Amino acid sequence: MKLRNLFFVITFLFAIHANAQQPAYLPQFKFFKLDGKAYSNVNINQSKKTLFILFDCTCEHCQREAKELNSVYSKFKNVNILMVTLDESISIQKFFGLYAPGLNLKPNVTVLQDKNRTFIPTFLPSQYPAMYLYAPNGKLMVYSNGDGGIKKILKSIG
Repeated sequence: MKLRNLFFVITFLFAIHANAQQPAYLPQFKFFKLDGKAYSNVNINQSKKTLFILFDCTCEHCQREAKELNSVYSKFKNVNILMVTLDESISIQKFFGLYAPGLNLKPNVTVLQDKNRTFIPTFLPSQYPAMYLYAPNGKLMVYSNGDGGIKKILKSIG
C-alpha cells in the first residue's frame, strides 16, 4: 500500500514538473551585482531585448555556451545580457577568465548572483544553461536549455 502511494506521489510530481512552463512575461526578480548592489527589473534598459542566461561555473555546457557567446558577441551588442549564477565571486571570475575572457566587461553584459536562490523557482529552468530572450515589452520570445542555446537565440535577435 505504501509503495503504491509513493508511486502515485512520484507520478504526480513528475507530471507537474513536465507541464511546468517558463513564464510568458518577464517575472519580477532581484539579484545582486558582484559589487553587492541589488539589480532588478527597474535596472533593465527596456528599449532593448534582454537575454537571461542561468549558468553554473562548473557546468561544461555553460562553459561551451559562454565561449560561443563570446565568439559571436558582436551580434549581441544591442541586447541586454544578464548572466545569472548561484556561484561565488571567485568562481565567477575564474569562469570568465577561462571560458569567455572579457565578456563580463562588455557594456551590455551584467553578471548577477542569485544569493536568495530565487531564479529557479521563478523562471522554472529545466537544466543548465537556461536562456531566456525577452522582447522589450517583457514577452518571452525564446527559451532554450542545454547546448545550442546561443545559436538558437541568435536566430531571434536579428
